[in-house]
Amino acid sequence: MWTYLFGPFFSLLPETWRAKLPWAESIRWRAAAIISGALEALASLCALVVWYSYSVTHLTRVQLDLLLHAHPNMQLGPERVGLLGFVLVALNPVTWIICWFWFEGVIRALGAAFTEESVGTLPLWIIDKAYRVLRERRQSRQWPSPVHDEVRWRADDRVENLEITSCHPKPTWQDRPIIRFQDEFFKVETSIVGAGLRPYIYRLRRLRPGELVRAPENYDPQSVPFESRKENIWRSIYRALKG
Repeated sequence: MWTYLFGPFFSLLPETWRAKLPWAESIRWRAAAIISGALEALASLCALVVWYSYSVTHLTRVQLDLLLHAHPNMQLGPERVGLLGFVLVALNPVTWIICWFWFEGVIRALGAAFTEESVGTLPLWIIDKAYRVLRERRQSRQWPSPVHDEVRWRADDRVENLEITSCHPKPTWQDRPIIRFQDEFFKVETSIVGAGLRPYIYRLRRLRPGELVRAPENYDPQSVPFESRKENIWRSIYRALKG
Protein backbone atom coordinates (compact mmCIF):
# COMPACT_ATOMS: atom_id res chain seq x y z
CA MET A 1 0.00 0.00 0.00
CA TRP A 2 2.80 2.43 0.90
CA THR A 3 4.48 1.79 -2.46
CA TYR A 4 1.51 2.75 -4.63
CA LEU A 5 -0.21 5.26 -2.34
CA PHE A 6 2.66 7.39 -1.05
CA GLY A 7 5.73 5.93 -2.81
CA PRO A 8 5.35 7.95 -6.07
CA PHE A 9 5.39 11.20 -4.08
CA PHE A 10 8.19 10.23 -1.69
CA SER A 11 10.35 9.00 -4.61
CA LEU A 12 10.68 12.65 -5.67
CA LEU A 13 12.81 13.20 -2.57
CA PRO A 14 16.60 12.74 -2.59
CA GLU A 15 17.86 9.42 -1.28
CA THR A 16 19.21 10.96 1.92
CA TRP A 17 15.74 12.32 2.74
CA ARG A 18 14.01 9.04 1.93
CA ALA A 19 16.32 7.10 4.22
CA LYS A 20 15.06 9.10 7.19
CA LEU A 21 11.41 8.21 6.59
CA PRO A 22 10.05 5.77 9.20
CA TRP A 23 8.42 3.60 6.51
CA ALA A 24 11.29 3.72 4.00
CA GLU A 25 11.98 -0.01 4.33
CA SER A 26 8.40 -0.93 3.43
CA ILE A 27 8.38 0.96 0.10
CA ARG A 28 9.57 -0.66 -3.12
CA TRP A 29 11.40 2.34 -4.51
CA ARG A 30 11.87 0.96 -8.00
CA ALA A 31 8.14 0.53 -8.61
CA ALA A 32 7.41 3.85 -6.90
CA ALA A 33 9.94 5.67 -9.10
CA ILE A 34 8.51 4.15 -12.29
CA ILE A 35 5.00 5.29 -11.36
CA SER A 36 6.28 8.70 -10.21
CA GLY A 37 8.25 9.29 -13.40
CA ALA A 38 5.33 8.29 -15.61
CA LEU A 39 2.95 10.56 -13.68
CA GLU A 40 5.45 13.43 -13.83
CA ALA A 41 5.81 13.06 -17.61
CA LEU A 42 2.03 12.82 -18.08
CA ALA A 43 1.37 15.84 -15.84
CA SER A 44 4.01 17.82 -17.73
CA LEU A 45 2.35 17.05 -21.05
CA CYS A 46 -1.01 18.19 -19.69
CA ALA A 47 0.59 21.33 -18.29
CA LEU A 48 2.23 22.02 -21.65
CA VAL A 49 -1.12 21.76 -23.46
CA VAL A 50 -2.78 24.08 -20.95
CA TRP A 51 0.12 26.53 -21.07
CA TYR A 52 0.15 26.57 -24.89
CA SER A 53 -3.60 27.17 -25.02
CA TYR A 54 -3.34 30.01 -22.49
CA SER A 55 -0.36 31.58 -24.24
CA VAL A 56 -1.98 31.55 -27.68
CA THR A 57 -5.30 32.93 -26.48
CA HIS A 58 -3.99 35.52 -24.01
CA LEU A 59 -0.27 36.28 -24.14
CA THR A 60 0.00 36.17 -27.92
CA ARG A 61 -3.04 38.40 -28.27
CA VAL A 62 -1.49 40.98 -25.94
CA GLN A 63 1.78 40.96 -27.91
CA LEU A 64 -0.14 41.18 -31.17
CA ASP A 65 -2.12 44.21 -29.95
CA LEU A 66 1.10 45.93 -28.92
CA LEU A 67 2.65 45.16 -32.29
CA LEU A 68 -0.33 46.50 -34.25
CA HIS A 69 -0.47 49.57 -32.02
CA ALA A 70 3.18 50.34 -32.82
CA HIS A 71 2.76 49.53 -36.52
CA PRO A 72 -0.87 50.18 -37.47
CA ASN A 73 -0.24 49.64 -41.19
CA MET A 74 1.20 46.15 -40.73
CA GLN A 75 -0.82 43.37 -42.33
CA LEU A 76 -0.63 39.98 -40.60
CA GLY A 77 -2.16 36.91 -42.15
CA PRO A 78 -3.40 33.89 -40.18
CA GLU A 79 -0.20 31.96 -40.88
CA ARG A 80 1.96 34.77 -39.47
CA VAL A 81 -0.22 35.07 -36.38
CA GLY A 82 0.12 31.35 -35.80
CA LEU A 83 3.89 31.48 -36.28
CA LEU A 84 4.14 34.42 -33.89
CA GLY A 85 2.21 32.52 -31.23
CA PHE A 86 4.41 29.44 -31.63
CA VAL A 87 7.63 31.47 -31.38
CA LEU A 88 6.43 33.32 -28.28
CA VAL A 89 5.52 30.06 -26.57
CA ALA A 90 8.79 28.38 -27.59
CA LEU A 91 10.92 31.25 -26.26
CA ASN A 92 9.08 31.54 -22.95
CA PRO A 93 11.06 30.16 -19.95
CA VAL A 94 7.91 28.52 -18.57
CA THR A 95 7.78 26.31 -21.67
CA TRP A 96 11.34 25.13 -21.11
CA ILE A 97 10.67 24.41 -17.43
CA ILE A 98 7.64 22.28 -18.31
CA CYS A 99 9.64 20.46 -21.00
CA TRP A 100 12.42 19.82 -18.49
CA PHE A 101 10.03 18.16 -16.03
CA TRP A 102 8.65 16.01 -18.86
CA PHE A 103 12.19 14.93 -19.77
CA GLU A 104 13.00 14.34 -16.11
CA GLY A 105 9.91 12.18 -15.65
CA VAL A 106 10.82 10.02 -18.65
CA ILE A 107 14.42 9.60 -17.45
CA ARG A 108 13.31 8.75 -13.90
CA ALA A 109 10.83 6.14 -15.11
CA LEU A 110 13.23 4.52 -17.59
CA GLY A 111 16.12 4.68 -15.15
CA ALA A 112 14.14 2.90 -12.46
CA ALA A 113 12.85 0.32 -14.95
CA PHE A 114 16.18 -0.63 -16.55
CA THR A 115 18.89 0.32 -14.04
CA GLU A 116 16.96 0.11 -10.74
CA GLU A 117 18.17 3.62 -9.88
CA SER A 118 15.51 5.62 -8.04
CA VAL A 119 16.48 9.28 -8.25
CA GLY A 120 14.56 12.29 -6.99
CA THR A 121 13.62 15.48 -8.75
CA LEU A 122 16.31 18.02 -9.64
CA PRO A 123 15.09 21.03 -7.56
CA LEU A 124 15.07 19.01 -4.32
CA TRP A 125 18.40 17.43 -5.25
CA ILE A 126 19.96 20.90 -5.60
CA ILE A 127 18.54 21.96 -2.24
CA ASP A 128 19.90 18.80 -0.60
CA LYS A 129 23.35 19.26 -2.16
CA ALA A 130 23.56 22.92 -1.15
CA TYR A 131 22.48 22.12 2.40
CA ARG A 132 25.05 19.34 2.76
CA VAL A 133 27.85 21.53 1.38
CA LEU A 134 27.05 24.30 3.86
CA ARG A 135 26.74 21.80 6.72
CA GLU A 136 30.07 20.17 5.89
CA ARG A 137 31.60 23.62 5.67
CA ARG A 138 30.48 24.37 9.22
CA GLN A 139 31.61 20.98 10.49
CA SER A 140 35.02 21.36 8.88
CA ARG A 141 35.86 24.14 11.32
CA GLN A 142 35.72 21.62 14.16
CA TRP A 143 36.78 18.52 12.27
CA PRO A 144 37.29 15.51 14.57
CA SER A 145 40.53 13.58 14.74
CA PRO A 146 40.63 10.88 12.05
CA VAL A 147 39.80 7.35 13.21
CA HIS A 148 39.37 4.08 11.40
CA ASP A 149 36.01 3.17 9.95
CA GLU A 150 33.74 0.81 11.81
CA VAL A 151 32.20 -2.03 9.79
CA ARG A 152 29.14 -3.88 11.03
CA TRP A 153 27.25 -6.73 9.43
CA ARG A 154 23.49 -6.55 9.62
CA ALA A 155 20.81 -9.01 8.54
CA ASP A 156 18.30 -7.79 5.97
CA ASP A 157 15.82 -10.26 4.49
CA ARG A 158 18.06 -13.18 5.47
CA VAL A 159 21.01 -11.59 3.69
CA GLU A 160 23.96 -10.07 5.51
CA ASN A 161 24.71 -6.53 4.40
CA LEU A 162 27.22 -3.94 5.50
CA GLU A 163 26.82 -0.84 7.59
CA ILE A 164 29.92 1.37 7.59
CA THR A 165 30.36 4.36 9.89
CA SER A 166 33.13 6.84 9.16
CA CYS A 167 34.52 10.03 10.62
CA HIS A 168 34.78 11.59 7.16
CA PRO A 169 32.46 11.60 4.13
CA LYS A 170 33.26 9.47 1.13
CA PRO A 171 32.44 11.60 -1.95
CA THR A 172 33.82 9.00 -4.38
CA TRP A 173 31.09 6.58 -3.32
CA GLN A 174 28.57 8.78 -5.13
CA ASP A 175 30.34 8.36 -8.48
CA ARG A 176 31.45 4.75 -7.92
CA PRO A 177 28.83 3.13 -5.69
CA ILE A 178 30.21 -0.40 -6.18
CA ILE A 179 32.62 -1.29 -3.35
CA ARG A 180 34.93 -4.29 -3.12
CA PHE A 181 35.44 -5.47 0.45
CA GLN A 182 36.96 -8.81 1.50
CA ASP A 183 36.79 -10.11 -2.11
CA GLU A 184 33.04 -9.42 -2.26
CA PHE A 185 31.15 -6.68 -4.06
CA PHE A 186 28.66 -4.36 -2.42
CA LYS A 187 26.56 -1.46 -3.62
CA VAL A 188 26.06 1.73 -1.61
CA GLU A 189 22.32 1.98 -1.02
CA THR A 190 21.91 4.89 1.41
CA SER A 191 24.04 7.42 3.26
CA ILE A 192 22.98 9.16 6.46
CA VAL A 193 24.70 11.88 8.47
CA GLY A 194 24.30 11.46 12.20
CA ALA A 195 26.36 12.54 15.19
CA GLY A 196 29.28 11.30 17.26
CA LEU A 197 32.83 10.34 16.40
CA ARG A 198 31.73 8.61 13.17
CA PRO A 199 28.75 10.64 11.96
CA TYR A 200 28.73 9.38 8.36
CA ILE A 201 26.74 6.17 8.02
CA TYR A 202 26.70 4.14 4.80
CA ARG A 203 24.53 1.11 4.18
CA LEU A 204 25.59 -1.33 1.49
CA ARG A 205 24.03 -4.48 0.11
CA ARG A 206 25.80 -7.47 -1.39
CA LEU A 207 25.44 -7.67 -5.17
CA ARG A 208 23.15 -10.38 -6.42
CA PRO A 209 24.50 -13.10 -8.76
CA GLY A 210 24.67 -11.79 -12.32
CA GLU A 211 24.37 -8.13 -11.29
CA LEU A 212 26.60 -5.79 -13.29
CA VAL A 213 29.82 -4.60 -11.61
CA ARG A 214 30.95 -1.18 -12.83
CA ALA A 215 34.34 0.24 -11.79
CA PRO A 216 34.45 -1.08 -8.22
CA GLU A 217 36.42 0.78 -5.60
CA ASN A 218 38.59 -1.21 -3.20
CA TYR A 219 37.68 -0.42 0.37
CA ASP A 220 39.94 -0.72 3.38
CA PRO A 221 38.44 0.32 6.72
CA GLN A 222 41.92 0.78 8.19
CA SER A 223 42.84 3.58 5.80
CA VAL A 224 41.71 7.05 6.83
CA PRO A 225 41.75 9.48 3.90
CA PHE A 226 42.13 13.02 5.10
CA GLU A 227 41.71 15.94 2.75
CA SER A 228 42.46 19.53 3.54
CA ARG A 229 39.24 21.34 4.34
CA LYS A 230 40.67 24.81 3.73
CA GLU A 231 39.08 25.42 0.36
CA ASN A 232 36.83 28.00 -1.09
CA ILE A 233 33.09 27.57 -0.45
CA TRP A 234 32.30 27.94 -4.17
CA ARG A 235 34.76 25.22 -5.04
CA SER A 236 33.08 22.98 -2.46
CA ILE A 237 29.67 23.63 -3.98
CA TYR A 238 31.02 22.97 -7.47
CA ARG A 239 32.57 19.66 -6.42
CA ALA A 240 29.41 18.55 -4.65
CA LEU A 241 27.18 19.41 -7.61
CA LYS A 242 29.58 17.74 -9.99
CA GLY A 243 29.47 14.58 -7.90
